[in-house]
Amino acid sequence: MDIYGALRFSAAQVSGELFSAGSIFSVYSLATTFVIAVCALAYRRKMRRGRVNLRAIARAIFDKRILLTPSFGADVKLFALSVVLMPVVVGALVISSNAVATVVSGALRNAFGENAPVACCHLSIKIFSTIALFLAYEIGYWVDHYLKHRIAFLWEFHKVHHTAEALTPVTNFRNHPIDNIIFGYMLALFIGSASGVLAWLFGRTTESFTVDGKNILFLLFLWTIGHLQHSQFWIPFRGVLGHIVLSPAHHQIHHSTDPSHFNRNFGSVLAVWDWMFGSLEIPTTNNPRLKYGVEEEGADPHSVVGILATPIAKAALALWRAPAQVWSAAMERMEQRRQGSKSTSIS
Repeated sequence: MDIYGALRFSAAQVSGELFSAGSIFSVYSLATTFVIAVCALAYRRKMRRGRVNLRAIARAIFDKRILLTPSFGADVKLFALSVVLMPVVVGALVISSNAVATVVSGALRNAFGENAPVACCHLSIKIFSTIALFLAYEIGYWVDHYLKHRIAFLWEFHKVHHTAEALTPVTNFRNHPIDNIIFGYMLALFIGSASGVLAWLFGRTTESFTVDGKNILFLLFLWTIGHLQHSQFWIPFRGVLGHIVLSPAHHQIHHSTDPSHFNRNFGSVLAVWDWMFGSLEIPTTNNPRLKYGVEEEGADPHSVVGILATPIAKAALALWRAPAQVWSAAMERMEQRRQGSKSTSIS
């Protein structure tokens, strides 16, 4: 490919990301999010001050202090990397969900026999499949996110996302390429497995409601409050809704530097998994003015070296230390059991 071909490819990738209705960064979903942000800020200012100042709202949304930070600059670099190169890399390295679905449905047929194709209720099956695959995405996202916060080797790659000190919709692309690849495998496993179960259950490949390959339930979230999860706008969901759906404030807590917020709110759209597994943190009504980022020594986390090379070196070190840490933890548990046995014998 010559230079002109490369430029055309890059332009096509960026255009697809911006103007595809199903893209996670489409101008259409950004526009609806913008309207919601303006309405939320206007309502809050109306309730507090009795009037709406459009200039103040514009300054809050287009904050130059955020746009000029090194953190936002790093987000833009990773946006370009993710949009132009990562689809090719992930497509080449990550197994597809269709391949997983084929294996799972075949294994179920061999184990339990083949079901006759369900010929009726096409709409009902499509609705059911849409919900099932959405739930598969959500639990896959939660498991992936939980493991990346709990396993040191994975955390070094995922930490790139958390080094963002200013949250904007572009921060959604602030991910190390290896982090993206692992995420691709996890989604392929969960969504592919769910697709395979559905294919076996209904005796045929099922369809779901999608736009450009994206589940419409996920897009509904994205077109409303999804982009606001990475923003400075404190929009909390509380009560029953706050236990079901993750509001922008829920995810901002996840990025907080406050130790009491560490390892909280792992989900993407739904809060139910965090609620079930005890990692849910309901946001307060008032904005606590959180700080974001990761404090550590080493390379500048917003430089090319800091966002691409340093995580690989630190992940390799964490992987090297892992056997010794596992051994140490096992010895500590044995010692605790031994001490517990002695205490029981004495009593």
